[in-house]
Amino acid sequence: MKESKLLHWSFDHNYGAQRIDFEEEMIKALHEYQLNIPNDLSSVDTTQNERRVYQILPNTWRGYKGSNGGLSIGKVEIERKYDNSNFWNYIVKYQNITSGENIKYTFCCRDECYLPLHGSWNVDVRNTSSDKYAKLSLSGYLTSDTAIHLSINDKDIVLGTMEDSPQLTCNWALLDVIPQLAKNRGLLDGKIAISILEDLEYFRQDCYLGFLDSIEYPIPLDGYFLYGNGLLPSYWWIDANDNIAIVSAVFETLVLNEFTVCAT
Repeated sequence: MKESKLLHWSFDHNYGAQRIDFEEEMIKALHEYQLNIPNDLSSVDTTQNERRVYQILPNTWRGYKGSNGGLSIGKVEIERKYDNSNFWNYIVKYQNITSGENIKYTFCCRDECYLPLHGSWNVDVRNTSSDKYAKLSLSGYLTSDTAIHLSINDKDIVLGTMEDSPQLTCNWALLDVIPQLAKNRGLLDGKIAISILEDLEYFRQDCYLGFLDSIEYPIPLDGYFLYGNGLLPSYWWIDANDNIAIVSAVFETLVLNEFTVCAT
């Protein structure tokens, strides 16, 4: 196994039981993305619809059955559509071929810097088991943008309130929030308080975003961290096109390998 000494520590997972080369797989996905990006992103309308696809790479290989004989264990597809009334509608599809998990997140955010959640949201989970755990659906909503409600199996739970807290967003919306904040480097040189509704289910207060590092390999990237109470740390890396190219979490790493825009 080749030992990598070039990758940043936040996403260097060529160690331990990693039998398939993590660095090689990650760079392969990044190169596919670079071949498919529009020639001139500077001309893209900020309200155009966007679609991103990320490969899911396990941080430690444990005999997973990856796709096409590689390390990838699935993909995440994120669609963002502008509805001409200052809102963004998100559809996130998470597919893990190893666990058999298929999750669909549907939510809406206001067209503001922190993309705060608006209205209601839904999560639909399906897996390959044949028992009562084969599917799960939950929904949530905000009451006057302060109380956070979650409904599971017809039971309504109040997760908390947003009083005296930063605006609430979803971890999947951070793919757009962090690049927007990063345009003002001084803003993230320290740290910014933010509240996260992780996977539209777990309310995480006292979270912080901040600048981590800049690197040139495997491509020029600026990195940012997300820490918080009850939230596992993650690292978000922005490329020269203002896209999050790598998201490194504790158990898995998302690598961008497809990005498309289309007219509204």
